[in-house]
Amino acid sequence: MGTQVDARQVTVRRVMRMSLLAIVGLSFIAPMFGSSVSAATDDGEIVASVTEQKQTDDGVEKIPVAGALVKAVGTAGTAEGTTDSTGKVSLKVPKEGEYEVTLDVASLPKGVEASDESPTTISVNFSSGVTIGTGAKSVNFFVGDAKRAVINRWELLPQTIVNGIKYSLIIAMCAIGLSLIYGTTGLTNFAHGEIVSIAAIVVFWLNQNGPELHVLIAAPFGIAAAALMAGAFERQLWRPLRRRGTSLTSMMIVSIGLAIAIRYVYLFFFGGRNRRYRQYVGDPEIDFGPFGITPRDLGIMIISAVGVVGISMFLLRARLGKAIRAVSDNPDLASATGINTNRIILTVWLVGGALAGIGGVMLGAASGVQWDMGNILLLLMFAAITVGGLGNPFGALLGAFVVGMFTELWTWFFPNVVELKTLGALIALVVILLVRPQGFLGRKERIG
Repeated sequence: MGTQVDARQVTVRRVMRMSLLAIVGLSFIAPMFGSSVSAATDDGEIVASVTEQKQTDDGVEKIPVAGALVKAVGTAGTAEGTTDSTGKVSLKVPKEGEYEVTLDVASLPKGVEASDESPTTISVNFSSGVTIGTGAKSVNFFVGDAKRAVINRWELLPQTIVNGIKYSLIIAMCAIGLSLIYGTTGLTNFAHGEIVSIAAIVVFWLNQNGPELHVLIAAPFGIAAAALMAGAFERQLWRPLRRRGTSLTSMMIVSIGLAIAIRYVYLFFFGGRNRRYRQYVGDPEIDFGPFGITPRDLGIMIISAVGVVGISMFLLRARLGKAIRAVSDNPDLASATGINTNRIILTVWLVGGALAGIGGVMLGAASGVQWDMGNILLLLMFAAITVGGLGNPFGALLGAFVVGMFTELWTWFFPNVVELKTLGALIALVVILLVRPQGFLGRKERIG
């Protein structure tokens, strides 16, 4: 009886310590979230492009129009500007109400005329409508003597594949860490999405408010915040629960509650809108023939690819990486051979948090920062590690490419149901598991 009372007292003290740490942490980060809300609610962005279409023997040639005047007029304010050499202009306006974005036909260069097929005034409302990847509103004006080209679906396939590769690399960065955690602890961590989100949110504050650092300089701080958050979870929550013999099912339920609590803390302080970093907004695409890609997206793909190759080499060649694989394969045997499993598990949480942070920063740059961005990606991460083989980091990499490609190809097959784009990945998950229940690189296990 005395031992049980002592154990309960220790548990109460640990819960109180975790609560105190959470309160102290929130007291530090709440000002940054609050300042980001007040700063971001006043400004919005309309990226307008003016393109001349010319009919040639080879088809329709599209030429950016420079020097065209574009005006945005709304009840909350007015902005105007002229297009640059890429045919684009960024208009900063208060993010309230509706705007009428108008192309000044008189400002078009000599020899360029307005088209009867394309309007010269387009309505924009920040509360609805289509946004480009960073959350800015996109408006396109077409001028010239050619009708707007109808693109064949097969012509869109190369661009869809490139988008799928980019999305797959982002999923892989986040899923590998989740797979390592599952492999070493057996925990299905539903709070992993919130680790992804914290990196993007910290980078947003450092980039938009606070010291206004360049996104590349702010990124290491966001990645470090994600790694420290993951390490704190392990030291202060999961390790004490493991010592008490808490079942994996109970720990999974705890992770669900933890994820929901943290997510709504993000919503309270950060707000519900999609926001963007200062840099790499409205960059012109680099034309590679059948597809185009912006310098931002190309950088995302290169950094993610280097990160994936780096973690793979670390696991295969480094002594610590081999120890992580040993603990993942058989924790009891690894402990018997002298490996400090607690230290390895903490390292896995730190590495997994850092990888999630990299993925969060890349996702924030690609599609903007949201309070629930990690949760949106969480289902695809679970699908990736399940398809690849539970607990196998290389399987998570392979599964991420399957899931990412099927997600983007779904929009190519069914362009009118973009809202269901993740359905393609989930259908692929079911089909693959019916054929190979253990996943691509998983091991068969006897049950019963």
